[in-house]
Amino acid sequence: MLASEADYEWARAVLRERKLDAICTVLFSPVQGQQDPAQLAGWILRDRLPVRFQLQLHKVLWGAERGR
Repeated sequence: MLASEADYEWARAVLRERKLDAICTVLFSPVQGQQDPAQLAGWILRDRLPVRFQLQLHKVLWGAERGR
């Protein structure tokens, strides 16, 4: 889960250095309330990362309190 642009940059570097996408499916997910999902999706598209974008659907459907 990514909470900031610094988290994203670290995850992107690890993904590339270790070639993780060749080993497994990699998921990038924003921390609700800390990282804007649209912004994270934009970074992924801009950098053409071979990852899947994932939202915590339970938090989208039922909110942060119930989704814990």
